[in-house]
Amino acid sequence: RQISSAKSSGLASSSSSASGVAAPCSVSSQRRAIGGALSLAAIAGRRGGAAPLRSVCRINKRQLWSRLVRSTRAPNAWRVRDEDFSPPTNWQLRRHAVNAAIPMVGFGFMDNVIMIQAGDYIDSTLGVTLGLSTLTAAAFGQVVSDVSGTLFGNTIDHIAARSGLPTAKLTDSQRRMRRVRLAGMAGAVGGVIVGCLLGMTTLLFKDLGKNERLRRQREMSTLFSTLMQEGHELIGAEHCTLQLVDTDGEHLFSHGMRGKPPTEEEMWGAFRAYDSGSSGSVDAMELSAALRALGWSTNPSQAEKMIASVDVEGDGQLTFAQFSSLLRSAILSDEVRITVRVGGTRHHVLTTGEMLNVVDVRRHPLCSYEVYRLRGYEMRSLLIGPVFGDDGAVVGLVELVNKTGADGQPDPSGFHRDDERMLQMLCSHCSIFLKNLSGD
Repeated sequence: RQISSAKSSGLASSSSSASGVAAPCSVSSQRRAIGGALSLAAIAGRRGGAAPLRSVCRINKRQLWSRLVRSTRAPNAWRVRDEDFSPPTNWQLRRHAVNAAIPMVGFGFMDNVIMIQAGDYIDSTLGVTLGLSTLTAAAFGQVVSDVSGTLFGNTIDHIAARSGLPTAKLTDSQRRMRRVRLAGMAGAVGGVIVGCLLGMTTLLFKDLGKNERLRRQREMSTLFSTLMQEGHELIGAEHCTLQLVDTDGEHLFSHGMRGKPPTEEEMWGAFRAYDSGSSGSVDAMELSAALRALGWSTNPSQAEKMIASVDVEGDGQLTFAQFSSLLRSAILSDEVRITVRVGGTRHHVLTTGEMLNVVDVRRHPLCSYEVYRLRGYEMRSLLIGPVFGDDGAVVGLVELVNKTGADGQPDPSGFHRDDERMLQMLCSHCSIFLKNLSGD
């Protein structure tokens, strides 16, 4: 009864009760009425016994307060304003989507660039050494990318926040709306896609087939060391090299040279050929021009890096000793990608599929003696045999240079018919090995 009377007193003001007219009460009046009801209930419990107090205390105070407030509050009390629930405009949705997309563009770009660079490095080092697959290397690259995203994520958010983009000016209630959440999600997804596509542009500047060639070169080490080293000794040639055709059909990958090392006299001849200005040294322009004549895709900046690897003085010039060291290490030993010269000896074998035997390179129309001087050794005779694939196309070349006799001295008559048959057998073995290699 006391609580009911408190509710009645809360529903009417003191001035209106005298006149009998009910009016909505204020929040403060409601709280005073509820507090008075609780006090009266406590007093009645002390005077009349413990039962009324216990009956009041059985009701949780917070629940009682909530019930009384709901029953006594005015219709418009504590109501959220209607304008907070107004739907966002299209302009706000677009701004919200753009603000969500900008940082995700940075995330996507950073994620893809780091993953590609790290995965490629792992693939070309650990992948080749340990025999890891490309997908495994890519997974390791993704780990590095995710760690970088965790470390630098706040930095990207900070940069995006300071970019000066206008905000959508959404209220908290509008941000909870479904259409606003969908607009933000669409912007974030679009930003990630754009960022990843921008990060993929680094693939345009990478040699995508390099790692596969490194794997293939490692797997071919047995073939190269056995067939090339022992084969040229059986045939009787000073130099021997294996060259594989690139996928474009216009380039060859020369896997170094086996055989007799160049003499100092031959190196002096090559040095004079490179030193076109007769200055007594070879600069980057001369080195680049000579390598391009050999079929290398080399520019002056790359030539400068090659010179810097052996240039102790740092003057950008190659002396004879430095030139000899560079020619033996970088040119005669490493894998080299060379362009097939149209109308040359290699081009003839690739296009015809026939073996070519040149007795004297100075007089043969397919030979360019001035270019041969740049190789670092004297060339007299030449024998080139094709290596065929499963489809009958030429997939490689075996090149023998300078026929020698039984005493190890140069043979002026060049390679013989028996040498051609031996080279044909050597090329067949190379073809079988490459077939099994591709099958694995």
